Amino acid sequence: MSDHTYDDLDPLYRAIWGQSLHHAYWESGKETSDEAKEKLIQKIFRHWQPSGHIIDIGCGYGVLARRLSQRFQCHVSACTSSQAQADAIKKNSAIRQSPPANKLTLLSGSWLDQVLPAQSLDAALSLESTSHFADFSALLKKTHQVLKPGASWLICDWFSEHGERPLLRHLAETGGLPPWRSLSAFLTLAHQEGFTISLTLDLSRQVAPTWSSLFLKSLSTPLKKPKMIPLFLSAVCKRPALLWTFPLLRLAYAQGDLSYFLIKLTKDESLSSRPPP
Repeated sequence: MSDHTYDDLDPLYRAIWGQSLHHAYWESGKETSDEAKEKLIQKIFRHWQPSGHIIDIGCGYGVLARRLSQRFQCHVSACTSSQAQADAIKKNSAIRQSPPANKLTLLSGSWLDQVLPAQSLDAALSLESTSHFADFSALLKKTHQVLKPGASWLICDWFSEHGERPLLRHLAETGGLPPWRSLSAFLTLAHQEGFTISLTLDLSRQVAPTWSSLFLKSLSTPLKKPKMIPLFLSAVCKRPALLWTFPLLRLAYAQGDLSYFLIKLTKDESLSSRPPP
């Protein structure tokens, strides 16, 4: 995953995004940014009510992981490969090595490198982290191994059937992402690995305004917080392409080059009873 990007731009992400680094969901189009962010979370909760021990893969600053632990009274392991995000979680949470129920455990480093017992987790969440993995097969295999039979995996992320187009290649490179890949390719690999595709919802139209909102906020934040101006100038000097990333992402959605899906996978019980090799 692109941990260096998140570490390098950590202050900028916090200034523009806040503590929740994900798309928002505009249902009526009249929502504020915070209201639209909350609507995406509520959309997730309508289709996914986890229990037991959950893994949050690519947890950001741990905001949703903490919320999951409180709302569903469960144990959440929050995994991030960003040191800046891990430090923020340690600062804001009571982290214990062997927490009781409805507590948070921090897993630092790549999800693929985590050592967890096979078939030990009851559910998984990947909120806009799947696209950070260069190898979908490795991600699916790792997550399948640690989930219990019948466990669910909720994914929200963007995909593209046109990842080789110059605009999308540019955006991936600017964001430190692997090239965008298609939803069909991901679902095919998921089925081969032993997952049932329980749900796919296209939320592209409702989440696309996220990037217009963030662009406006990136312009207004230095004016509202003059102390942020040196930080913004430094980031733009280091990565000048960042200046146009938000409107270009909005354009990619408008052209149909990017799509955003809510996906629910279920680990097949008939194939999952076998011990891992």
